[in-house]
Amino acid sequence: MGAAMNALFSWRKTQAIDLEQCLQLHPTRNGAEIVGEVRAASAWKQLLGMAHATRSAVVEMRQKDQVEIVGFGLGSFVKKSFVEDELRNPRPGLNARVIESIVDDNPVIATYAEVRDANTRGDLQQVILDTSWKYGTLAEEQVHEVRVLLGRAYQEIFAGYRFSRILWESVDGHDLWHLKDQRSFRLVDRFEDFRRANPETTWNADRALLAATSESMRADPHSIAAELFQHHVQPQFGLRRGEQELLELALEGGDDVSIAKSLFVTLPAIKRRWSNIFERVGAIRPDLCPADGDGTRGIQKRQRILTYVRSHPEELRPFGFKV
Repeated sequence: MGAAMNALFSWRKTQAIDLEQCLQLHPTRNGAEIVGEVRAASAWKQLLGMAHATRSAVVEMRQKDQVEIVGFGLGSFVKKSFVEDELRNPRPGLNARVIESIVDDNPVIATYAEVRDANTRGDLQQVILDTSWKYGTLAEEQVHEVRVLLGRAYQEIFAGYRFSRILWESVDGHDLWHLKDQRSFRLVDRFEDFRRANPETTWNADRALLAATSESMRADPHSIAAELFQHHVQPQFGLRRGEQELLELALEGGDDVSIAKSLFVTLPAIKRRWSNIFERVGAIRPDLCPADGDGTRGIQKRQRILTYVRSHPEELRPFGFKV
């Protein structure tokens, strides 16, 4: 046990190569009940590629020379009509219906325009499809550390968005046990009516639908997600989507060459985006981005802007500005 407790934990954003290992952590959450494992795995890859609506993180455990994924979390913004239907007609299989919609090429995942418009109104609807950690081999203290890191990752990757509701389905008694002491997610339905109407159902009996809203967050103001429901700050600069993508990658340490490859654009295009960012920011906050004549170099402007948006993530989120 002593060696196990010397393990080091850290989180990072999920990559496509991680998915197979991630989906093994808690297979009941994979949403494969309707479409099968193979098509569900393909749908998860598509989900991960929907960067406008889906964000995800893994927790890694480093022990001696070995690195292992021991935690995984993924949330997606979905269409409001889908959430409203789930609340009107509660039934098991929330993840399965999301996955089925992707396989059927009729995804309930919100489009970029829908994310932008809902974020502007403070009306974003999210489904948390996974928040899992490795069972059996981690000590209780290690499970706690993994959960804390998943929470920190969630807070960081969704900071600056303006939420209205988060749905999450507990898929077994283990899930419900870990939720018993927190107040931000409230029980919506244990699916008793569904089971009475469908006595032959094969869905396991310890599933439940839970939701977090601004009302539930007021009861748990110290929740990690509470700030996502507080819509006090609006972005100033009206950055375009490509400019926001550039800044996010720069915050992660990318240089212009690697960012150009990630965004599938040319290096001159990245230079133009930086120039446009300087112009936009300088017009509103010349203290952050002074005019070229004052001797401030481009690298200094970049650092000032990156420092600002790191603490003002709303600048990096889709938002509708009047032209």
